[in-house]
Amino acid sequence: MRRFQTFDEVGSETIRAVHEYWARLRGPRRFPAKRDIDPAALKPVLPYIMISEVHRDPLRVRYRLVGTEIVHFTGEDFTGKWLHETGWGEYIGGVEQKYVRMFETGGPVFGVDLFIQRSDGERRPYEWAIFPLAEDGKTVDYCLLVEDRRPLDRFEAPLR
Repeated sequence: MRRFQTFDEVGSETIRAVHEYWARLRGPRRFPAKRDIDPAALKPVLPYIMISEVHRDPLRVRYRLVGTEIVHFTGEDFTGKWLHETGWGEYIGGVEQKYVRMFETGGPVFGVDLFIQRSDGERRPYEWAIFPLAEDGKTVDYCLLVEDRRPLDRFEAPLR
C-alpha cells in the first residue's frame, strides 16, 4: 500500500523538520539548490536522508547519497546506483510514481509506504517525503528525500 498524503496529514516530526529546513533554504526561489544543503544542519536526521539526481524524458533516478538507516532497512547500500540497477523489480514502478507525482505537482510530495517485517511478514507503515532541488532555482535536477523509519523495529530489517 502506497498512499500519497498532504503536508497537513504528515505526523512525522522528522519530515516536518526537513520541510521547514527546505522551505527556509528555498527563500524566494521556487526550489533550493543541492549546494544549499548543509549536512550539519540535518545531522539528527541524516541516517534517514537520501539525495537523488533526477532526469526527465525519460525519467531516470540515480541515488547520490543514502543514509545509514535506509541502508539498514533495505539491506542494501544503493549509493551511486540508478533506480533500474537496484534490482527492486516490481517496486521500481512505485518509486517512479513518487517522482512523477513530484514533477506533476511541482513541489514536495508526502506519503506513507509499508515495510514488511522479516519475522512474520506483517506490514508496518512509515512516512516519507520528496523535496525537489534545482541548481537554477526552477528546473528540478536533484531531490532531497526522507524516510522516517523510526517507528519500525530495527531487528525486523532484512539480513545482509
